[in-house]
Amino acid sequence: MAQEARTLAQAHQALSLEVQAAFTLARALLSLGQLGEAVQMAQAGVELASTFDESTLRLEGLRLLATILREQGDLNQASSYLEEAALLAQQANLPAAEADCLNQQAGIHHSKAEYAQALDKLTKALTLVRIQGNRVAEANVLNNIGILRTELGQYPLALEAFLEAYQLYRHEEHSPRNRAGNLASIGNLYMEMGNFEQADRYYELALAEIRRTQERFIELQILQLIAELAFKRQDYPRARDTYHGVVVASRELGLERILLTSLEGLAKAQMALGEPQVATQTLLEVLELARSKGWRATVLDVLLSLGEASIELKDLHQAQVYGLEALELSRQAERKRSTYLAHRLLARVHRASGEYLQAIEHLEEYHRLEREVFNEESERQRQTLMNQLELERVRNEAENLRLRTELERQAREEAQAKVFQRTQELEFAQLEIVSRLALAAEFRDDATGEHTYRVGRNAAMIAKELGWPQHEVETLRLAARLHDVGKIGIPDAILLKRDRLTVGEYELMKDHTTIGARILSGGRSKILRLAEEIALSHHEHFDGSGYPRGLAGDSIPMSGRIVAVADVLDALTHERPYKRAWSVAEALAEIKRQSGRQFDPTVVEACLAVFAEVTVDVEEHMQRLDSDLSLSVQLEKAQLGWADEEIELLKQNFEQLLAERTRELEQARREAQVLARRMELMAHTDVLTGLGNRRAFESDLESEVARAQRVGYSLSVLALDVDTLKQLNDTEGHERGDALLRTFAQAMQECFFELGRVYRIGGDEYAAILPYVDARHQAKILGRIETAILNTKSQGFPTASVSSGMASMPDEATSDGDLVRLSDQRMYQDKLERRRAREAKPDRPHD
Repeated sequence: MAQEARTLAQAHQALSLEVQAAFTLARALLSLGQLGEAVQMAQAGVELASTFDESTLRLEGLRLLATILREQGDLNQASSYLEEAALLAQQANLPAAEADCLNQQAGIHHSKAEYAQALDKLTKALTLVRIQGNRVAEANVLNNIGILRTELGQYPLALEAFLEAYQLYRHEEHSPRNRAGNLASIGNLYMEMGNFEQADRYYELALAEIRRTQERFIELQILQLIAELAFKRQDYPRARDTYHGVVVASRELGLERILLTSLEGLAKAQMALGEPQVATQTLLEVLELARSKGWRATVLDVLLSLGEASIELKDLHQAQVYGLEALELSRQAERKRSTYLAHRLLARVHRASGEYLQAIEHLEEYHRLEREVFNEESERQRQTLMNQLELERVRNEAENLRLRTELERQAREEAQAKVFQRTQELEFAQLEIVSRLALAAEFRDDATGEHTYRVGRNAAMIAKELGWPQHEVETLRLAARLHDVGKIGIPDAILLKRDRLTVGEYELMKDHTTIGARILSGGRSKILRLAEEIALSHHEHFDGSGYPRGLAGDSIPMSGRIVAVADVLDALTHERPYKRAWSVAEALAEIKRQSGRQFDPTVVEACLAVFAEVTVDVEEHMQRLDSDLSLSVQLEKAQLGWADEEIELLKQNFEQLLAERTRELEQARREAQVLARRMELMAHTDVLTGLGNRRAFESDLESEVARAQRVGYSLSVLALDVDTLKQLNDTEGHERGDALLRTFAQAMQECFFELGRVYRIGGDEYAAILPYVDARHQAKILGRIETAILNTKSQGFPTASVSSGMASMPDEATSDGDLVRLSDQRMYQDKLERRRAREAKPDRPHD
C-alpha cells in the first residue's frame, strides 16, 4: 500500500505525500529485515524533502536513516545522520525530536563503550521528556538507562530503571516491539545476576510479545539470547539448535551482524558437544565474513578459537599459525587480554609438541600479562577503596553525633544501648573494608595473598608462648593481619622493585606505617585499636634505630615487638620479587643475631622456643605449619630436578590456584563496593526526611555545574525556607515541627521529581538542583512550589508557607558558589517581602 501511495503522489506531484510514503515504505522494509532497500528508500525521501521547505519531514527522515544504519551495523554513518538531525531539531525548537536524537546518540556511545557520555545523553533526554510529560518516550529512555547500568554492573539501579519503565509500558500505548525489548532487557539483567530461571522466563515472554508482529530482526536477537542462556546452563544441544535456526534465518534476510554472532555461538556449542571438526568449518566461515568487513576484533577472537579447535584436532602446525597471527594482531591493537590468551594458546601448542622450553616462555609471558592486566584493575580500585574508607569514617562520626543528640531526648539507658549497638555495626563494617584493603595490598607483592595470615599465625604462637591469655592471643591473630595495610598507598614501582631502593624511595616506603595507622585510626573495637598500634610500631627497633618514631625498648608496644619478629620470620622464609626465600634455620639465626638490636630479646626467646626448639627438624616443623605453602616455591624445586611430567602437573595446579585466588579477590572487591555504596548513601542522606543532605547538595552541585559547562546546558538552583517552622515548634512542639519538615519534603519530591533533585541542607532550609531549567521556566517552578505548599496544607499544616529564590547559569551565574549566593539572596528577599505583607495585615499570624 505504501508503494501504491508513493506512486500516486508522484503522479499528482504531491511532494509532501511522496516523502511520507517513502518513509512509510522504508519502515516496512526495516520491519521485514530488508535493510539495504530500507536505506535507499529513506535516503530518497530525505533528498526529496530537502528540495522544498519541509524541515520536519527532513528531520523525520534523518532519524529514520540513523535507526536503519544502526541496525545494519554502520555506526559511523548513523552517527553522522544523527548529528545532523539533532542540530535540525534544536533549530526548529522540537524538544521531543531532540530527546529522541539524544537517546540514539547514547546508543552509539554505548556501542563504543563510552559509558559516561551515554549516561549523560540519556539523563538529558529523560529530563526533556519528563518536562513534556511524554510517558511513552520516558519509558524508552528508562529502559536504555537500565541496559547501560546492567553493563556497568550496577544491578540494583538497573532493576529500578527497568521496573519503572515496565510500569509505563503496561499503562501507556506502546508497541509490542518496545514491550518485548523491555522484557528481554530484564532477562539480560537476571542472566548477569546468575538467576537463569528468571532470565528464561522473561526471554520467553519477550519472544511471545515480538511474535505478535512481523519484526524478524528483533525476534532473531531474542532467540540469540535464549541460545546464549542455554549455553550458560550447559544445555548444549538446545544452544546448538537455537543458534542454527538463527543462522539460517539471518542468512536469508541478509542480517550480517546477527549471522556472524550466531555463527560464533554455534561454534562454541559444537566445541562443547565434542565436534571440533564441524566447529572449525563454522569458525572459518565467520573468519571469512569478518575479514571481508574489516571487523578486526572479531577476526582476533575467531583466530584464538580456531587455534583451540586445531589443538583438539591434533593439527598443531595449523594451531601455531593461528596463534602467531592472533599474537601479532593483538599486539598491533594493543589488546593485552587477547595478547596473553594468544601466549596461552601457543604454550599449549609447544607443550603438545614436546617443546617445553618454548612452552615455558609463552606461559611466563601469559602469566606476566595476565598479572599486569589484573594489577591495572587493582590500581584503579585502590583509590576508590581509600575514599570509601574515608566516607565510612565520616559517616561514623555523623551517626555518633546524631545518637548523642538523641540522648538528650530519650532515657540515657536506652540511648546508650543504641549507641553501643550502632558502634558495633559501624566497627564491623570498618573492619570489613580494612580487611579487604589489606587483602588488596598484600596481593600486589605476594602472589597468594597468604602472608598476612601467616604473620597473624606466627604472632599468635609467640604471644601464647609469652603467656598471653587466649582471648588476647586470638585478638592479636586478627589484628596482626592488618600490619601492612598501609602498603595500599605505596606505588607498585617501589613496592615491587627488584633492585635496592634509593634513599628517596626508602623514605616513601617507610610511610606505609603512618598510612596504615591513619586508615585504622578512630576505631573503637579492640581489634582495630590493636591493629592501629601494630601498624605504627612493627618497624620500630629495640635499640631505637627503627621508624617512624624512633622508639626504643619498653616504649615500643609489646604487640609491635611481637609482630616485628613474626613479620620478619615469614618475609625471610618466603620468596618476594626482590629477594630469595631463606631456610627456616637461616631466618631463625638472623633473628637471634638481631636480639637486643632490632628485636626484643624476650620475644626472640619465645620465637625460638616455638619454631626452633622442637623435636622434629625445623624445616619439617615449618612445613607442617605452612601446609598451604605457595606452589611457586614447589615449582622452583621442581625445576631443579623433577621429571617433566611432574613439572607440568605443578604448572596446571599453579594455574588453577591463580584462577581461584583471582575469583576470591574479585568477590572481595564486589563485597567492598556494595558496603561502601551503603556507607556513601548514609553519609549523604538527611536522617529526618530521607532527602540528600548539605554534603550531597554541595557534591552534586559541583558535578552538575562542571557537566553543564562542559556539555552546554542551562542549570538552576532553587533555595527554599519554611517560614512557619519556628512558630510551629514554639506552639506545638518540635515533634510537630519535624512532621512539617517531612511532609514538605515529600511534597517537594513529588512535585519536582521530573525536574531535578531536592535536598534538605539544614534546619528549615531546602534546595533543589534543576538541570536544563533557566529563568524562562520560573513561572512553572513557582507553580510547582505552590502545589507543594497546597499538598502540605492538606496534610494538616494549614499555615504552611515557604520563601523561595532561584538563580540560573550561564545567564546569571558562572559557578556553583554564584548560584548558591544569588538564590539565597533572592530567597531572603522573598521572605522579607512576605513578612512585610503579613505585617500590613495584623489579623494574620506572624512567623
